[in-house]
Amino acid sequence: MLGYGKIAYVNLTDKRVEIADVDEELAFKYIGGRGWAAYIIFKNIDEIIHGTHPSNILIVATGPLDATIFKGGSKTTFAAISPQTGIYGDSNVGGYLGSMMRKAGIDAVVIKGASQEPCYLLIEDERVEIEAAENLWGLHSKDADKKLREIHGDCSIATIGIAGEKLVNFACVNVDWDLRIRRHGQAGRTGMGAVMGSKKLKAIVAKGDKEVRVADPERLANIAERLKDQITGSKLYESWEKYGTMSTIEWSNKAEALPTKNFQYTKFDDAEKFGGEAIHRLKEYTSGCANCIMPCGHTISVGEDHVTVDYENIAMLGPNLGLSDLDAIAKANYLCDYYGLDTISTGSVIAFVMECFQRGILDEERVGFEIKWGDAEAVYKLIKFIAERKGFGTLMALGVRELSRCIGEGSERFAMQVKGLEISAYDHRAAPAMALSYATCDIGAHHNRSWAITYDVEVGRDNYGEDKASKVIYLQHIRPLFDMLGVCRFPWVELKVDPNLYAEAYSAIVGREFSLEDLLICSERVWNLTRVIAILRNKIDVKDDSLPARDFEDPIPEGDTKGFRIDKEKFMNLLRSYYKLRGWNDQGWPTEEKLLELGLEEAAEKLYG
Repeated sequence: MLGYGKIAYVNLTDKRVEIADVDEELAFKYIGGRGWAAYIIFKNIDEIIHGTHPSNILIVATGPLDATIFKGGSKTTFAAISPQTGIYGDSNVGGYLGSMMRKAGIDAVVIKGASQEPCYLLIEDERVEIEAAENLWGLHSKDADKKLREIHGDCSIATIGIAGEKLVNFACVNVDWDLRIRRHGQAGRTGMGAVMGSKKLKAIVAKGDKEVRVADPERLANIAERLKDQITGSKLYESWEKYGTMSTIEWSNKAEALPTKNFQYTKFDDAEKFGGEAIHRLKEYTSGCANCIMPCGHTISVGEDHVTVDYENIAMLGPNLGLSDLDAIAKANYLCDYYGLDTISTGSVIAFVMECFQRGILDEERVGFEIKWGDAEAVYKLIKFIAERKGFGTLMALGVRELSRCIGEGSERFAMQVKGLEISAYDHRAAPAMALSYATCDIGAHHNRSWAITYDVEVGRDNYGEDKASKVIYLQHIRPLFDMLGVCRFPWVELKVDPNLYAEAYSAIVGREFSLEDLLICSERVWNLTRVIAILRNKIDVKDDSLPARDFEDPIPEGDTKGFRIDKEKFMNLLRSYYKLRGWNDQGWPTEEKLLELGLEEAAEKLYG
């Protein structure tokens, strides 16, 4: 099939690998990336016991725009039932992994079972081989990457660190530690590193140099040139090259949405010390993913080493912990990468512990040492304790939801999570659309599905109108669509590139005509399917589409948004509007009619018999 390669099915228990063609239903109903992941997990849902059980299935999937001449085609999805949330989880990462997989002729790897001994996968020449990795187990992610690169040369490498081996619920997957050449990135959210660790899978190595066969190369070249012109011709392009995502620090602080001291405050006095201008002055170089012309990887020194930073990392490990020193924040970021921890969840869990100290709920005797806001040394120590599941870090490794349940004493009200996933770096008490985005996100609270806070700022911070529900739904369809296509969303999000170009490119690649509206229906299909998975796994419904008590009970204490908090009654009305617009019932379940309309007959059968 033009535009697509092969799918590899790997069983680590019996060391069996099968290579298969992509069938048309999978290709054209689910496109690729997270679409394929959701479909495959749903088809196997009855077999999966829990996130770190051998029965869980890990999908590593690219998309059809990956490794083509269309700029920004460089994304890979890691997906499974999340050890952290118990529902469908995925994380999307850039770098070179997806490009190398596609050039090796493998679009996706479906990994079942668990190996008795450490191993890694080698993807090359339309095959996948299971290799021994005893000498890699116990190594930090960076060191494992280095050893594998010495063996395999020019390749892309995804590795887990100590945190993944120890099954920390929010362990991440690092991609390409070779910082001078690559764009070092992470599949950070929902604990995909722990899934790999539970399977004794230390790494995935991909290397390939073959061209992806597309249906209409001439048409694709024309579309790619138009995309390039729109990117480089944008009036925002120069600013993006200079600051990348880091200018969001200044924007978020001005908009009074910068999480500070575990989302108690929305502004940070010293934000300029680690914002876009500060990073621009100190960065050693800027790097991009494969086939990228708007690089976002801003790399700064950490002692004799380096770390690639972005807004989420700096915000959650900086002001959210009361840290203002850029060197200290960068070191915390580096340690998370080194041990293999999601920076968002790590920053949230540590901030939660700091607030527990602030309120006298935790003390030195219980944790082992004193912890205060802005204490960098305590932050470094806690990161290590979490990764190694040492001392109090054993509980912290569960994530903030389970940690708060263990601690009790009312701490649950400021455990900043939804459905078990820690909220990413935007305070939303003065942003109802963003609050709705977090409450309804299919993997738990994560900004990448619907970054609606700019709409709140545009149309009114106290506006709970139905237009906000409609906006959130649109964003929840178009933003994940990029993950299905295997392409970066930044050209569209940041530089306002015409999204119809992506549908045109997909059509040229596969040789069938698809409009943007056609692709958005595919994305809606996947959104409803992940909702069904959540219902089947955890009986998710309206009670789970909510927010921490802090959002409803603690007004913003200062600034222009002083006194703002989420009005619970208005929020519930907004949520009901969201359900109605989605074709879901008052319980928050997709109706049978909606599932059938989207071609999800098997999902309708499982829910409604």
